[in-house]
Amino acid sequence: MSAEFRPLAGEPDPAGPLVSSAGHPYEVPLNDFTSEGELAKAVLDRLRPAFHIRREWPGRHCSGRPARIDAVIRPRDLAPWRDDVVTFGVEFKLPPAEAGIHAYTGWLAQAVDYTHVDWKGLGRLRILTCPGPALWLDRIQQYSQADSTVSLARRLSGQLGVGELVLRWTHGLTIAFNGEHVWSERHGVVRGRTWTMAPRVGSR
Repeated sequence: MSAEFRPLAGEPDPAGPLVSSAGHPYEVPLNDFTSEGELAKAVLDRLRPAFHIRREWPGRHCSGRPARIDAVIRPRDLAPWRDDVVTFGVEFKLPPAEAGIHAYTGWLAQAVDYTHVDWKGLGRLRILTCPGPALWLDRIQQYSQADSTVSLARRLSGQLGVGELVLRWTHGLTIAFNGEHVWSERHGVVRGRTWTMAPRVGSR
């Protein structure tokens, strides 16, 4: 383990040797934080080696209402990315343990609203939720088709410009859209090499 590495949920150092995920969830819940501020600081500190970070970034929604997002992040090295400019908005949320479908859909709606914000000096952005709300949906889902429901939720939110910033046991912090790996601490840029990260409108 590197001297700088601080686990978020007991996970191994993604820069170290590959550790078996046997007995551990593929996607690790971020349940040990007491506030959204504490969660945001811990996650953003881990991202700093790979991303430029600005906190509490302002903008204006297409309705005219002012908005503010927890953070915006930009890769320090754009060479591996398809796009010349890559910027994500990040919104952190700690859902209460008793939260249900209403809270999940409200959180997703807030993130979708943020995709229609003109962020100061940046324009419209793709938005990352942290932790991913689909994992939260998986936790509260009681149906036999839970896996397909979660997959549909991830793909629909991805089509709406909302991705996830999640912790995966073997990958470390991971940016995902449509459930697909775009970037991670262990593997660097993956889908981001061929997928545009620019907001999309109309036909997909």
